[in-house]
This record gives sequence, structure tokens and C-alpha cells, in this order.
Amino acid sequence: MPEEREKIISLFSPEKKFLKGETIYSPKSFQKAIGYIVSGSAVAVTDNQPKVVMKSFSAGMCFGAAALFGGEKNYVSEITANEETCVLFIDEGQLISFFELCPKTAVNYINFLSDKIRFLNRKLKIISCGSAQDSLLKYLADRADEEGKVFLPKNMSMLAKMLGIGRASLYRCLDSLEKEGKIEKNKNCIRVKNL
Repeated sequence: MPEEREKIISLFSPEKKFLKGETIYSPKSFQKAIGYIVSGSAVAVTDNQPKVVMKSFSAGMCFGAAALFGGEKNYVSEITANEETCVLFIDEGQLISFFELCPKTAVNYINFLSDKIRFLNRKLKIISCGSAQDSLLKYLADRADEEGKVFLPKNMSMLAKMLGIGRASLYRCLDSLEKEGKIEKNKNCIRVKNL
């Protein structure tokens, strides 16, 4: 297998270095390639104002899967280096060659994209609820275990942003859901009733 590994490595372009604060990917200039973080870290923020942090990336993670295999000319987020960061870009042609050389990777890539679609569908389901309280209950129910238990994230501000409500509204919704008997609160553990 060493010769196979060498063939695969030869398909890739050299990695690129980005300094702290430097834009790696943006809606205006993106490379129509998957970016693999070799070292360092980066953050993705929305293109609109105010900018909202969508995701953080550390070494071993990738971004840009939605930039491949389609006619879309825009990319939705801006990715910036948090520190000196090395990124390996894999364009569509390189990925196709990789799939031909090792077909199992094509199946893994489809699984990866399917998981992303399911994640986005869950988010849309939450966002499309009629009220903030419904959105929160749907979010909690989707993450609850078999016993209905779910742990609240440490950063409640991020959860509020994700649900599209203010932090104070989030706490009011939690209180209302508890008063209505739909959840039980115990510190940062919530039990969703009647799952």
C-alpha cells in the first residue's frame, strides 16, 4: 500500500500558509475546493452583518464541501485564520482522481455530505417553528436521549443566536416550558417530557 499512498499524495497541491486574521475563503474569492486544516485553526462567520460565528475549525477538520460539484458561483461564509494556519486545498479534479484511485472514498464522501444535509434539515425544522418556545422545544427534543434528557450548552448566547432569539427570551422560554410541564430543569440538564 505505500505506492498507493504515494500516488494519492502526488495528486494534491502543496499546502498554503495563512497568517492570523488572514482570509482563507470568502464569498467573493473561494477556490472551489475543499480546505483541509493541516495545522493551526480557523473560524467561519456569516457574510452578512452582524457577523455570526458559524463554526470553528482545528487541525484535521475540513471546510468547503459545498463549493464542489455544482454551478454555484458564491460561497456563503468567510473563513479566517485564528493563528498561523496551513491549509491543503483539494479541488474537484483532484477529488475525482482520488475517487477513481480509491472508490471507497467516494462512498465516504457521500456519507459525509448526507450527514451535513441531515444536520441542515434539523436546523431548518427548528427555525421554521411558529414561536421561539416551539423552536426551543424542538431543539431540545431532537437532542434528547432515550430518557428525554439533554444537557444545555455552556454558551447559551450561541444557542440563542442559533434559534434566532435573544438570550433573555431563551431563558423566558425555558421557564415557560417548565411551567407548562413540557420540560423539567435540573441545573444544565433538561428532561423533555412526553417524547
